[in-house]
Amino acid sequence: MSVLGRLGVWSGLDNLSTDEVVAHVRLVDACGYDTLWINETTGREPFAVLGALSQLTHGLTLGLGIASIYARDGAAAHAAARTLAELTDDRFVLGLGTSHPERVGPQRGHTYEPPLKAMTAYLDAYAAAPYSAPRTAVEPPLILAALRQRMVTLAGARTDGAFPFFVPLPYIARARAWVDDAAAAAGRPARPLLVVAQPVVLTDDAAAGLATARLYSTWYLSLTNYRANLFECGYTEADLDAPGSERVLREVLAIGDENEARARIAALHDAGVDHVAMIPIGPDGKVAYAPTIEALAP
Repeated sequence: MSVLGRLGVWSGLDNLSTDEVVAHVRLVDACGYDTLWINETTGREPFAVLGALSQLTHGLTLGLGIASIYARDGAAAHAAARTLAELTDDRFVLGLGTSHPERVGPQRGHTYEPPLKAMTAYLDAYAAAPYSAPRTAVEPPLILAALRQRMVTLAGARTDGAFPFFVPLPYIARARAWVDDAAAAAGRPARPLLVVAQPVVLTDDAAAGLATARLYSTWYLSLTNYRANLFECGYTEADLDAPGSERVLREVLAIGDENEARARIAALHDAGVDHVAMIPIGPDGKVAYAPTIEALAP
C-alpha cells in the first residue's frame, strides 16, 4: 500500500481560522483517515501551511492537491516537496496541476499555455532541479491532476500517478487503463496510483441534498477543463449549464445517506482507484464539514 493509504479527506481550508484549521487536522487524524489533503487557490500558501501542520501529527500523510504550476517554478516546487518530505519523515505527497484558464490569467497574470506542453516542460524542470539540503531516503511521491487521456497518460509515464476530480464512476475504468498502459510503455517498475477526489453530501433529504450539491458545483461546472472532460463522458450542454442537471450532479457527487456514501467509495475502489480523497460538503456548500468527516471515518 502506498503512503496515501485507502481513504483521505480533501478540504479547502481558507474559509477557516488558524484555530479551526488545527481542529480540522486533529479531527481527521483522530478519525483514522490515512491522508489529509489541502489545496492551493489564492489564500494561504499551501506548502507553508503543511509545514506547520507537519508538527501536529506524526502518522497522517499530508497531501497537496493541487499545487498550480503557475504559482512557482519547477525548482521551487521540488525544493518545497523535499522540505516537506524531511519535515514529515516521508509522509508528504505532491500533486501538480495546470489549473484553469479562468484562474491563471485573471488571478495570477500569466498566459495559460496548452496544458500538456506546459506540464511536460514543468516536469522537466522539476526533475532537473538542484537540491543542496539533506535528502530523505526517497523522492517525494508526485502525482498529476489529470482528466483527459493525454494528461493521464503523461501522469502514468512520468510521475507516480494521476489525480482526477469531478468525474463519474464509469470514467474510472478508462483512467485506470490509460495510466497503467502509459507506465508499462515507459518501463516504469511500479503500478501508478489512481487517486480520485470524491465530493460527498450526506443527507436524508433528496431535495436538500441536490440544492447543496448545486451550491458546491456551480463553479466547477463553469470551468473549461471540467466541462471538456464531462462532455467526453457523455454529458450535454443542458447537463452542465447552470445550475447543473440532477443527472450530472448525482453521478459525479455522492448525495445520500452514510450507507450510500460508503457504497460510492467502495465502488471507486472496486473500479481501480487506489486512494479516495473524500470531500466533506456541508449544507452551505462549503467543505471541511466535520459531521461528514466523523460519519465516514474508516
